[in-house]
Amino acid sequence: MLIVRRALAVVGAVVLGAALLVPASSAVAADDCTLVEAGIVDGVMTYQTVCPGDEQAGGDHGGGGGSGDATPACDTSTVENVGDYVFCVGTTACAVNNPSHIDEDEWPTEGRPGPDYIYTFKWCTTAAGDTDYGWSWYLPEDDGPSLEELARQAFGELAAPDFSVGFNPPGRTIVGYDTWLWARTGQAGALRGTSAQGVVAVAQPAHMDVDPGDGTGTRACPWSTSESADCSVTYVRSSAGQQADGSGDPAYRARARLVYDVHFEQNGTRLDLDGLPTTFASPWSSVAIPVAEVQSVVSP
Repeated sequence: MLIVRRALAVVGAVVLGAALLVPASSAVAADDCTLVEAGIVDGVMTYQTVCPGDEQAGGDHGGGGGSGDATPACDTSTVENVGDYVFCVGTTACAVNNPSHIDEDEWPTEGRPGPDYIYTFKWCTTAAGDTDYGWSWYLPEDDGPSLEELARQAFGELAAPDFSVGFNPPGRTIVGYDTWLWARTGQAGALRGTSAQGVVAVAQPAHMDVDPGDGTGTRACPWSTSESADCSVTYVRSSAGQQADGSGDPAYRARARLVYDVHFEQNGTRLDLDGLPTTFASPWSSVAIPVAEVQSVVSP
């Protein structure tokens, strides 16, 4: 059963009495009044409005055990088969379709307070037989963050490991010579973020993004967190004219980052939702790589 928090705009005739709520066992109504259970008629729970200082028929309506003298405050037969929910407001019998049985794509395009509001139909009949009905925009009760919102929150809890970029030959490389690059890190495996109400983001190692710093651009390189030829680049020009490194030698400013494939789990079960992030990348880490050009002299 959908609990409605509040009504902002009424389209068509105004419903008799206070603003109507889809019935719950107890819901706050206007002026600090409360809708409470008033008994079951023909298998349908009826409700009436109890306000501070009122002495409603039927004794204790606070839900203290349901004494046998609880008397319906209205004749719900007048609105039977009209709506999905039947309840009473004082002596007025009301029925509600929440949402309206009109298809959502046929709801009015004007007057909707916000995208989360739903179009609702209400029909009310007083004890004197007067009938009123109309449509309203209602904002459903906020049930907390959705799974998508929790997943995005969990994604924000992922933390990339610290690392520096290693290269070989150490200290200086040479034009035309394979230069190995890798990420020096003590955390080379999968990452798990902090749980967001049971939803966790899991990041599995995928590859490295590498920019040699020589103007050739960024390329994907195999995941490499130890010294090996898995990720290698070849410089075709020396680093002459580039900014100097710490030792005063001109060097290319190479950089790398770790890239992960991401999935989400809810209480240990894989969660598949459209539109969620599928990759996670660490910040860039850079290193200065001096590149020398070796010239050979042929002599007799």
